[in-house]
Amino acid sequence: MKIAVFGGTFDPVHTGHTGPGRFLLDTGRAEKILYLPAWCPPHKGGDRPVTAYAHRRAMLALALDPDMEISDLEKERPGKSYTIDTLKILTERYPADSFSWVVGADSLRNLHSWCRAEELVRTYSFLVLPRPGESMPDREELRRHWPEDLVGRLLSFVVTGAPLFPGSSTEIRRAVSRGEAETVKRLLNPAVLDYIREHELYRKEQI
Repeated sequence: MKIAVFGGTFDPVHTGHTGPGRFLLDTGRAEKILYLPAWCPPHKGGDRPVTAYAHRRAMLALALDPDMEISDLEKERPGKSYTIDTLKILTERYPADSFSWVVGADSLRNLHSWCRAEELVRTYSFLVLPRPGESMPDREELRRHWPEDLVGRLLSFVVTGAPLFPGSSTEIRRAVSRGEAETVKRLLNPAVLDYIREHELYRKEQI
């Protein structure tokens, strides 16, 4: 089975997360979407703590379609979670399936900075989707960071014809903290917005 893996903090989950999953399923690029909420994301910095895993997972469960799944793999592992380690575990646990990690154009641009980046790209596959406000890196840009044989491989991961899926967790958190949730409700599943309100997430002192 072709499984597309979508990792992230999902703080909160929005249309920019669920839309790509639906697109990949509907176009046959994946037969299953596996969402992996991060436990301790290595790329997240700053003073604002990531919202509790239980809340982020609960919102994911409310937002996903029945043919999308959640994995708690990241919760099971201590310390920081790196993509290469996650994919290694998944391929060992499910050897009959093939896994591709879903990223946006911005992640492709910075992929050289990921843990064991060259080994990651040589060993595993990606699905690269466009993101609003981000141009897709071209061959010349990728050559600055990658050997020539991997440049072609990276470009082969780019999904052509994919629409743009708007959404920003930061924008949503800020709007909610200002009492302006109505301005971002288009980006949220209604059940997720209700959950945020019920549990008083993203209040001003938390942002």
